[in-house]
Amino acid sequence: MNRSRLSRWAVLLFGAAVILAIAPQGRAQAQTSQRCFAETGFCIEGRIREFWEQNGGLPVFGFPVGPQQLETIENRQLQVQWFERNRLELHPENARPYDVLLGRLGADRLAQQGRDPFTFPKTSAQPGCRFFAETGHNVCGDILKAWRASGLEFDGKKGKSEAENLALFGLPLSDPQVETLGDGKQYTAQWFERARFELHPENQPPYTVLLGLLGNEIRANTAAPAPTPAPNPCADVPEPKNARIRPGKCVKQGEVIAMDIYGFQPNEQIGFWLTAPNGAVLGTVHTYNVGPNGAVEGLPFDTKDLDPGLWFWVFKSSTSDYASVIYFKVLKP
Repeated sequence: MNRSRLSRWAVLLFGAAVILAIAPQGRAQAQTSQRCFAETGFCIEGRIREFWEQNGGLPVFGFPVGPQQLETIENRQLQVQWFERNRLELHPENARPYDVLLGRLGADRLAQQGRDPFTFPKTSAQPGCRFFAETGHNVCGDILKAWRASGLEFDGKKGKSEAENLALFGLPLSDPQVETLGDGKQYTAQWFERARFELHPENQPPYTVLLGLLGNEIRANTAAPAPTPAPNPCADVPEPKNARIRPGKCVKQGEVIAMDIYGFQPNEQIGFWLTAPNGAVLGTVHTYNVGPNGAVEGLPFDTKDLDPGLWFWVFKSSTSDYASVIYFKVLKP
């Protein structure tokens, strides 16, 4: 890529990032404003708050029981936040609504208990029920009604489609069966990939069907690792994906980093956005022609206006799932 084109690219990238980072516009403030809960003392903000509020809120996810933080999930380091009933994971490399994903806490809790859902008794299709041939289980009655009442919002249409129900709760892993729950009492419950539905006939409607507090149960039964000091402040910074960064993954506030991205198709249009430590996405509607080599080398970015914490750039193809992701941590000078 010639020097003139690289300069135009750097100006475009730097200008978009700085303007969006410092401009007091309504959308940016809406993404970063906090909503705090006195019940647990934790707050939600940014994309996680938006997702929580748009897809069921308190009845579906429960209160936050920890801060948003970096965790290793299935051998990947992700920004996550735990709730009473589930775990929300930030995947900024994905397009909406898949940039926030739910943990498979139903399957995870069964595994934590040493129970194999493939050994649960299977049934055949029953009248008035929704039979799932994929797992061999029926969902019936009040549980089916509750399963169909909630889902992830995909299409903007009134009501919930089955695809939206499945995206939120997943497939059934059992038929209804008697379970001894945390209060020591027995209830009829049904396991799903991402939830456990419980029948509580002692309650008044609409609380006769509740979602299990799987987030609390998994956290309470996970042995905390022995505290060890991080060997260096960059220990939690993931490696770049399809990219390089110089001088390193940790920089002091005000230093300029240089980024290389590669592997794109020649002359394809790519979008780009910057994700802040709190999960706020600072992006632009513009795309940029990556050039005949499908790569850019030495792309500069000044960190002087960035708060300390873990940031990352995403450079995404406009025609495929291919992306370059560059993580870096800004340290106090």
